[in-house]
Amino acid sequence: MSGINAKEFIDELVFCLNEEDVVKAKALLQFASDADVDADVQRKALIELAKGPEKIVFPLLEYLIKVDISNPKIQESLYELILDKAFGNIDLVIKYITQNEKKARLLFLKAAGDLILTDTAPTLQEIITQEKDADILVAAISSLGNLRLSESLPLFADMANQPDKAIQQAAIFAIAEMGSNDAVDKLLGFIGEDEQINKFAVDALAEIQDLYALDKLTTLLSSSITIVRDTAIDQLMKLGNKATPILTKAFQNAEADYLVHLVTTLGYIGDPAAITPILDIVNTQPEDANIRQAAYEAMERIPSPKTAISLVQGLQDPVEAVRMSAARAIDKNLSKALVAGLRNVVREGSADSKNAVAALIDSDASNIFNFLVEEESFLELAGTYVATKADPNTRNAFLKQMSGIGQKEFAESIAQKVTENGEPENKEAQIFVVDDSKMMLKLYQNKLTALGFKPITFDRPEDAIPQIIQKKPNLVITDLNMPNISGLELTREIRKKYSRQDLPILMITTQSDFVEEKEGDIKVNDTVLTKSGINMILHKPFTDDEFHKAIDSFITP
Repeated sequence: MSGINAKEFIDELVFCLNEEDVVKAKALLQFASDADVDADVQRKALIELAKGPEKIVFPLLEYLIKVDISNPKIQESLYELILDKAFGNIDLVIKYITQNEKKARLLFLKAAGDLILTDTAPTLQEIITQEKDADILVAAISSLGNLRLSESLPLFADMANQPDKAIQQAAIFAIAEMGSNDAVDKLLGFIGEDEQINKFAVDALAEIQDLYALDKLTTLLSSSITIVRDTAIDQLMKLGNKATPILTKAFQNAEADYLVHLVTTLGYIGDPAAITPILDIVNTQPEDANIRQAAYEAMERIPSPKTAISLVQGLQDPVEAVRMSAARAIDKNLSKALVAGLRNVVREGSADSKNAVAALIDSDASNIFNFLVEEESFLELAGTYVATKADPNTRNAFLKQMSGIGQKEFAESIAQKVTENGEPENKEAQIFVVDDSKMMLKLYQNKLTALGFKPITFDRPEDAIPQIIQKKPNLVITDLNMPNISGLELTREIRKKYSRQDLPILMITTQSDFVEEKEGDIKVNDTVLTKSGINMILHKPFTDDEFHKAIDSFITP
């Protein structure tokens, strides 16, 4: 304390309260700041105030709000005292939310909502329609939302169209407080051109969490608006296992893009209950390779003994990315049945056998090698692939493991062949690759290394952004749909510093957001590309030739 006796301070405050002397009490409380008394004395002062009558304590609380108190526990205790005295005192609450200075009004507005003081609704509605201060408006909207009165819905809808983003956000989340089907439909109606409102609407929708709201949230995975779709994915992931039945139910009659997002989201959630419906998709062998790949990636994230036969089947898929996804899933789902199936595939010595072994090696599916190393056919196929086609990092990791499991002579013979053949010439251009799928990162690494590049990969966009801004690579390759930060959001961050001419961005995606169809011909929408800041779109699945041409268009050999 700064020269103030604690006991005398409290005794004087008690005397003022007993005498109902508001003027002297206010004069005393001006010394209640952090600079004059410590937290213990502040706490004791609040305890004494709690004993006083509302007509005396309310003006003192209003005055105390203005005092410089930085301790969060004391601030919390002060607000708890406001709640205690406000309960059952509607007239005084209305007075304090309409007639006092801003700081006090904000606290009492919050109290009106937290205490669900329904009788304050007409006053709150009047404040919302007449107030000009944005902070007061936000507080009033939030409090009225807590009252959950259906008649307030039109007012909130009107306020959601105000230009101030904080007011929009408060109004949209107030609508979510209604929790009704009408509120859900109203939130869906806000989805459109404005990205921030789109995000507010989806986040608010996720807070309702009844079956109707969850069903509508799930359908947003089919949205053509990237921010809507990505925000819905993030929210469904947060809901966890609760979302699984809704997501799997949506499989029926889902179009390709929608089904990919449904399966991917289930993979991120990781609920074992999703395995059977995902296996049902795989076993139908959908024509779209992106669906097959999404299913195998989900099975990697949700290990289960049920998946053995389907995973072996995935190694024989005609699309490389699908094979690698199946290979990574195999590494997390090893079983006797799975090992037996793999041995049979390897022993065939067919083109499918070569592709299967290559996928296992390229995807770093290292656990399975312990069970295949005694197969002569595996060593032969693996040796040929590693010596002639595997990128150096993959090759070195494979040979190191082979040495560690008793195949040192085999590893040395492959290393000798590589030395005799020589390494490909490295290109100086720097390429950064961003994708939340570690399998896709590995695929890009393999392909770029084969072209002579040494790519730098990131599975978290938030890690990639500062590195891109600082180092300015020659090319950025990114996925579109990623948790937390989408490819479009990553692009916007890059474009704050580098133009499309300064730093090209190649986006590779399963999504048809940037595609338009005219008279049967499908082409990339150049207008949307320019607006987004992306230089080129490459759609999955792509061929090696398509990938090479895309890279060559940005980096001259």
